[in-house]
Amino acid sequence: MNRAEDSLAEKEEPRLNDQYTLNAIGRGRAGSLIKPGLYSMSRRQFLKGSAAALAALGAGGAGYTWLGEPNWLEKVYIELELTQLPASLNGMKLIQFSDMHLGLGNHAKDLEQLADIIMGEQPDMICFTGDMVDDEAAVLQPGIGALRRMKAPLGQYAVLGNHDYLQDALAVSRMMEEGGFRLLMNDNHQIRREDGILAIAGLDDQLLGNPDIHKGAAGIPTEACRILLMHEPDYADRIPAELNFHLQLSGHSHGGQIRLPMFGAVITPRGSRKYIMGWYQAGPTGQLPLYVNRGIGMSQLPVRFMCRPELTIFTLKRKPV
Repeated sequence: MNRAEDSLAEKEEPRLNDQYTLNAIGRGRAGSLIKPGLYSMSRRQFLKGSAAALAALGAGGAGYTWLGEPNWLEKVYIELELTQLPASLNGMKLIQFSDMHLGLGNHAKDLEQLADIIMGEQPDMICFTGDMVDDEAAVLQPGIGALRRMKAPLGQYAVLGNHDYLQDALAVSRMMEEGGFRLLMNDNHQIRREDGILAIAGLDDQLLGNPDIHKGAAGIPTEACRILLMHEPDYADRIPAELNFHLQLSGHSHGGQIRLPMFGAVITPRGSRKYIMGWYQAGPTGQLPLYVNRGIGMSQLPVRFMCRPELTIFTLKRKPV
């Protein structure tokens, strides 16, 4: 991670983006060794689609996708109004990062550099939306120190992604907690102020875990402002409107990782067929604002094209009634 560039996402109504995807299917459990083809797109599918795109770019373009763009971090700044946000938290800065995929292209030193960038933004809250490792849990061990350096007054929160389950989800969970992150597995944490409550809920992974939104939302008062962390963005359409979540933050898709002009994402994994990057209005009745982060790392191949790694910096404001 050598360069970072800032961009400002204009505040606007969530919108639908492109929906070009190829996916497969599967499921597994914690602590098991799961063949990649059983849980998402097959390696053959991804390599076939990626090879066609890279061949069209030529040698110079292919080198850029490997050595250039994966190291060119984009910081996306977003101002967002939320109803029921306590007035005392007005202007709080929430930083989202996702999909590190340590072990494939990214390593502990990259997490250290990311910690420097995150802390330079002086966050009030840090949220990680899954896939800390690509497969082997042990690659996170030397990165625990970097996680510990990510400190925010309102806390650090995380959920697991499907890749965190591939070898040893329990080990990944333990190391995340050693790094100071509160792991939310169908659970929530409530930040209580005299003038209101901000609830951060998190769900287990959709593909290889057992998400339970009703359990995750249990005990949250009606008057609370509610933010949901869920690795797979497409799960937003399963969030009942009556639970009144004000925002869902997700990752998983990598924005497609390889995108082509006039076409969009070449391929995305199951769980991000519909929602790929940026803002959407999701949910069964279109009631749920959803933001999909493009992630930091890569899977299958350590390349990106027209899809830079992303760090999202939200400034949350209380929406006038």
